[in-house]
Amino acid sequence: MSERTHPRQRRKHLRPRDAVLVGAGALVALLLAGRLLVPGDLGVFLDSGLPWVGLLVLPAALGALLLRSRPGAAAVGVAALVWALLFVPAYVPGLGAGGGPDTGSGRLTVATLNIGADNPDPCGTLRKVSEWGADVVAVVEAAGPLECAADELGDEGAWVRQGTVGLWSRHPVDGTAPLEIAVGMSRGLRATVHAPGGDVAVLVGHVASLRPRAVGERNDSLEALAADAEAEGGGPVVVAGDLNTAATDRAMDAFDGFGEAQRAAGWGPGFTWPASAPMVRLDHVFYRGMEARSAEVHEVAGSDHRGVVAELAY
Repeated sequence: MSERTHPRQRRKHLRPRDAVLVGAGALVALLLAGRLLVPGDLGVFLDSGLPWVGLLVLPAALGALLLRSRPGAAAVGVAALVWALLFVPAYVPGLGAGGGPDTGSGRLTVATLNIGADNPDPCGTLRKVSEWGADVVAVVEAAGPLECAADELGDEGAWVRQGTVGLWSRHPVDGTAPLEIAVGMSRGLRATVHAPGGDVAVLVGHVASLRPRAVGERNDSLEALAADAEAEGGGPVVVAGDLNTAATDRAMDAFDGFGEAQRAAGWGPGFTWPASAPMVRLDHVFYRGMEARSAEVHEVAGSDHRGVVAELAY
């Protein structure tokens, strides 16, 4: 009499379809958890698209369901868990960096918008931005003269400009100076805003674009802006603008010691570009010596970016 093989002994190895599903789940988990191990430009672009890597879980999950693959389902579950640990806290109030206790009586609402060099009606765009109620508005990629800025944002405020970036403030401004953050272009400025709660140093920047084979140039530009912000005194500091850097980009380590408004007080990832179907957050409000109370993203006609508004306390 021949001996029968025990059912469990028949499946010592994964079936090919199970192996494919397990491999897919493992790949997604590794990309999410080990992204910093991916070097060079490829690693940086992976950083920028990191939230969307999770979409690769969906076809693997469907395959595990249709094929009734327990090993595949387990691998997909691990990948989904890694994604959730990275990104779900942004949607759950209290799990992010948090606003923290008030540090004083000062309040400053800061907005930033890449108005777009090809904007057909920049004055109309600024008129809509004025409805956001910001105390300070950073405007980048201002290609034309933009003489209407002061009137559209509020003629009671001050408008200053350096090259293609500008700053409007409803409070008095002085100490304006250009920032050399991009080779051959004037794309940065700093100013002191004399707000009722105390002076705030505000830096506006439009960092060099992120392009293949030009990541180093972008990184140098971002680091220059971060160094300027770090060099400010011990008082409150705000950095606002188009940093051409996703919130998940490893280059954001340049702003170590600064808070980011969306991460601290917003809901969700706060994607700002492209405006029609945002997939990445390039526009940011960083701060030091302050706390974020709220952060929002606003759509505005004429620009290929969405605007950012953050309320800060200090």
